[in-house]
Amino acid sequence: MPAAPEPVATVRLFGDAVLRRRCREVAAGEDVSDLVATMLATMDAHDGVGLAAPQIGDPRRVIVVEDPRSGEPPEVLINPRLEETFGAPTNFEEGCLSFPNLYVHLTRPSGVEVAYRDVAGADRRLRNDGILARVIQHELDHLDGILYIDRLPRWRRWLLGWRLLRLRRRSAEVAA
Repeated sequence: MPAAPEPVATVRLFGDAVLRRRCREVAAGEDVSDLVATMLATMDAHDGVGLAAPQIGDPRRVIVVEDPRSGEPPEVLINPRLEETFGAPTNFEEGCLSFPNLYVHLTRPSGVEVAYRDVAGADRRLRNDGILARVIQHELDHLDGILYIDRLPRWRRWLLGWRLLRLRRRSAEVAA
C-alpha cells in the first residue's frame, strides 16, 4: 500500500499577522519532521522554490529552499543564521507565495553563507551565490517578520497599494 501523501497547508497571505512576527528558535531535540514534510508538500503543490514556517502559520525558525535548476532535492534549514553576504548586489525579480502573482525587482547581495541545523540535528553551513542565495535571503526575512515589499522604496510600495489592499481583504476572508 503506497504511503499517504503529506498534507498541503494553506499558505498565509499578506495581511495575516503571523507573517509579521519574529519566529522562535527550534529547541535542540525538538521534532519538526511533520512540519518539514508539510512545508515540502506545500512548496511543491504551489510550485515554489522556498517556504518559511510562518507562511503556513507555524512560528518556528524553519525554511525549505530549492534551486529548480540544480536537480538537487530541497534543503531544510532549521534555525538558519546568516553568517555572511558577499558578491555584487544583484537586481532580480522576486515573487512570494504569500503574495500570489505579485513580482517585484529587488537588489540583494549575490551570495550568502548560512549556518543551520539539518533535520537530523547536525550543524551545517551552506555557501551559495546562485538562485539559492536569493531564495535563502527571502526566506530568512520571513523568519524575522520582514516581507519582500518592505525592501522596496516607499514610492514603489505606494504604487502597489491597491494590489496590497486586495490581498489584505482576501487574507481576511480566508481567515474568517
